[in-house]
Amino acid sequence: MSWPIEKQHRLILAAERGARIKDPGGRLRVALLYPNTYQVGMANLGLQTVYRLINDRHDALCERAFLPDRQLAGLYAKGGAPLLSLETSRPVAQFDLILATISFENDAPNLAAMLRLAGLDPLAARRDGPLVVAGGVMAMLNPEPLAAIVDAFALGEAEVILHPLLDGFIEHAGRPKPELLAHLARQAPGFYAPSLYAAHYGPDGLLSAFEPLADAPARVAAPKYAGPPSGLAHSVTMAQGPEFGDMTLIEVGRGCAHGCRFCAAGHVYRPPRLGCGADFQALAGAAAEGGGRVGLVSAAVSDLPGVDELAGAVLTAGGRLSVSSVRADRLGDDLAQALAASRHQTVALAPEAGSQRLRRVINKHLDEADMFAAVERLIQAGVPNLRLYFMVGLPGETDDDVLAIAKLTAQVRQQFVSHSRGRGHLGQITASVSAFVPKPWTPFQWEPMAPVAEIKRRLKLVAGGLSGLANVKLAHETPKYARLQAVLARGDRRLDGLILALAAGQNPEAAYKSAGVDPDFYAGRARRRQELLPWSFIDHGIQADYLWSERQRAFEEKQSPPCQPSTCRRCGVCGRESADE
Repeated sequence: MSWPIEKQHRLILAAERGARIKDPGGRLRVALLYPNTYQVGMANLGLQTVYRLINDRHDALCERAFLPDRQLAGLYAKGGAPLLSLETSRPVAQFDLILATISFENDAPNLAAMLRLAGLDPLAARRDGPLVVAGGVMAMLNPEPLAAIVDAFALGEAEVILHPLLDGFIEHAGRPKPELLAHLARQAPGFYAPSLYAAHYGPDGLLSAFEPLADAPARVAAPKYAGPPSGLAHSVTMAQGPEFGDMTLIEVGRGCAHGCRFCAAGHVYRPPRLGCGADFQALAGAAAEGGGRVGLVSAAVSDLPGVDELAGAVLTAGGRLSVSSVRADRLGDDLAQALAASRHQTVALAPEAGSQRLRRVINKHLDEADMFAAVERLIQAGVPNLRLYFMVGLPGETDDDVLAIAKLTAQVRQQFVSHSRGRGHLGQITASVSAFVPKPWTPFQWEPMAPVAEIKRRLKLVAGGLSGLANVKLAHETPKYARLQAVLARGDRRLDGLILALAAGQNPEAAYKSAGVDPDFYAGRARRRQELLPWSFIDHGIQADYLWSERQRAFEEKQSPPCQPSTCRRCGVCGRESADE
């Protein structure tokens, strides 16, 4: 019985602005799946972009489906209905094409669970029904763990790859799946169908060869958007319920020039594309009218030229401003004051490591003087709370580096204490500590993740250093889920059993056991330079020799300069380095 679910969908839609419901007559019907709850998915600009691009076409419609939250999961279990789309409560299995966007590795099992709830076999080789194509950041980094689950992947940025994919699908619709996949692999940029490739493994379990079948390309290029900055992503649907509420999100830059060696986004989104404040002023001003909330999104919002003027325009229009991230070394007085005037309760800064030595290792380009100056600006502006992001388990980390996290947090707290005596209020400082997870397409992709027991020990060191400090809170993720993230980030196409076990509700340890997967083989093992990596077939333009050289510089504790596309040719994305450079 689907009526209670339909009723809940109507309540959600009634609280939204911007949802599109189109007559299906003669149109390609696309179900857009986000493998997490509505509250999480609605804050994802990739989902919003795909939804907008498809519904702007005259020959297609797009409806969303999310992982049911606890309330909806109960309604599905009670009524026995299949997974339904949000807009019209149509069964997902009745759409012509299923697209999924996956941002986080630990959401991969949710996609298998959603396919099963839709009445579709989660294994592509056994599935009848609509073609299932996945994209998003996880796919761009390493799609192989999902190779047995989805039919194909769209590698690259939606603005470039989506329309050729839809055009090709419409042109070849009705063909048998193998023919359709082969046609799309030739026609659609960034299209990767795992069934068109054979993976071979040696006696040691390592990937020994990865071969295209028929005329599939040996490497799949992942195209990047090169249009005007004003064409970057922005919210098209808004609601009261999601994490970002009724905030209009505006992507003001894609990629990051700073080259932190742990950061995948800073490498696969090269070259960095950053506009200026004027590019987004009209959109931000319109969203701010009447007290609207405007969220600026990029890897480092404070890098945006003219960000102070853009922030001022939002306030002048009567709106409130929020930012996804700021760099301490780029935070100016005007932006700090705009955040305070917008009643921004907490601003996050990310030193990542407690010691200057380890920040050189990870190429952070941040020293303590920058950090304390940024904290001073935020305090003076009136921002009441601060969150500091750190990692433990970074390559080359020592106990002294771990203890430096607590020391730096204590020093920041002392700044707050010094400025709060006359105000009678001491804000809260949260030290948010995560485990380092080695990601593909970074200089640390060859490094092992620290064992779970060691991560726990280092977290205890931080907790001990912070104990007794009033108004300081320690927050951290569960290490076993960080290890799962590492397994899925660095895995190959033999992980389908693990994903299905997780999708069935098993915890990670039980799932490893039932699937016969050794998590240390994927997460805890260092890779050799000559090892064939499961994601090596993707072409992001980055040379492996560059990534390896950056790894070597890390262990020499040498920083490298930020990315400068107009002059730099080191990584290969903007052209090969000349012999004399």
